[in-house]
Amino acid sequence: MLTTRLASNLVTCRFELDKPLAEGAFWFGDAAMAKDSPLASAVFGVDTVVGVKINGPVLSVTRDSYDDWPVITKQVAELLKKHAASGKAAVAPGTPTNLPTTAQIREKAAHVLETEINPAVASHGGEIILVDVKDATVFVRLTGGCQGCASSTATLKQGVERSLREAIPQLDEIKDVTDHDAGENPYYKG
Repeated sequence: MLTTRLASNLVTCRFELDKPLAEGAFWFGDAAMAKDSPLASAVFGVDTVVGVKINGPVLSVTRDSYDDWPVITKQVAELLKKHAASGKAAVAPGTPTNLPTTAQIREKAAHVLETEINPAVASHGGEIILVDVKDATVFVRLTGGCQGCASSTATLKQGVERSLREAIPQLDEIKDVTDHDAGENPYYKG
């Protein structure tokens, strides 16, 4: 059985099977990195794929575009079926796991927020707080001038997400848990 879920960033899709693809967790940032994974190598043959993660029963595919997911999903599902029929390992035995731990992701995300993001948003009276990290998903809360700001979505997608993904390309999602309606100046209602 195969289930799929498109992440909120619209560039990552999770394909979850009912059995593990590999023992361990692996991330491949390009086709050259995927040389020890027949499955990841095949997925990099799909148009616009820029990252492949294999973690237990989950294959996460990240693209540089959010267009045409229905077509891409079918292509990746076909590759998964072919892989399953081949009997080959998704990742060659002995390949070291290379996904950062939750603690490592938390540390890197906190560093990026503290040194890159918050100095920039502070000039607008805002702050972005790291609330939690679960697996490869980062949860943030926008406070001060960022809470309820009409530009908060753009700030999150174009600034925060871009910076976090540059530092931690293995991320699945960055989720905003802010109650934007509760801010001192919630979304401008003219």
